[in-house]
Amino acid sequence: MNKILIVSEKEMNGIIRTRSQMLVGIFFALWFSVMTAPVIMTVEESVAFDQFNNLLFYFVLMLGIFVAYLFSGKVFFNEKREGIIETLLCTPLSLRQIWAGKVLGVTIPAYLIALLAAALITVIANIFAASILLPSPAVLLHIFLVVPAFIAVAVGLLGFGQLLLGMRENQIMNISIFVAIFFALSLAKNVISGGYAVSWVTVGAMLIIAVLLLALISYLTRYLSKERIVTTIS
Repeated sequence: MNKILIVSEKEMNGIIRTRSQMLVGIFFALWFSVMTAPVIMTVEESVAFDQFNNLLFYFVLMLGIFVAYLFSGKVFFNEKREGIIETLLCTPLSLRQIWAGKVLGVTIPAYLIALLAAALITVIANIFAASILLPSPAVLLHIFLVVPAFIAVAVGLLGFGQLLLGMRENQIMNISIFVAIFFALSLAKNVISGGYAVSWVTVGAMLIIAVLLLALISYLTRYLSKERIVTTIS
């Protein structure tokens, strides 16, 4: 565990020192919060609470995954493209430890920005709402457990793919994922207008799915090899 924490600390320090990345993540949190939260103003007070919680449920998760995608590019793809990953491969660390450390190192800052977005949405929504809006207990559980779990799943899957695939395949995958995530973010207004409320069952099911997916991806890392990673750098 200490070895994983050493790798994660290295990655977090790298992300924080790259101020442009942090600023981009914070900008997207602010931008999408400003653009989506005011939709609460356009609905009746009777449904404002459900739509506010739907907004937090969907948007915070998608933004966290989007920011994790941005950070993962530096931690996995850039290090592989520049050959930096070879230095880590020469250490006594196993590939699973390297992968887990990088996943943790990306998940933490991405999740902090997701929390910032949740706070911004709450503040901005209450500015426009006729009554005080606060997250429901189910949504709070979603934000504090499900969101970081799914961010870790997204980072783990991205990292696995970027370590496994060649550089050209990685570029195609990165573009496809960017388009898909950005499109999903743009659908936030349509999603929150749905006539459903976030339930404990939904949150619990998503948490179980996230844990199972993370365990599956962790298992798949056994099929990575240092030789394959090195041969797919060029």
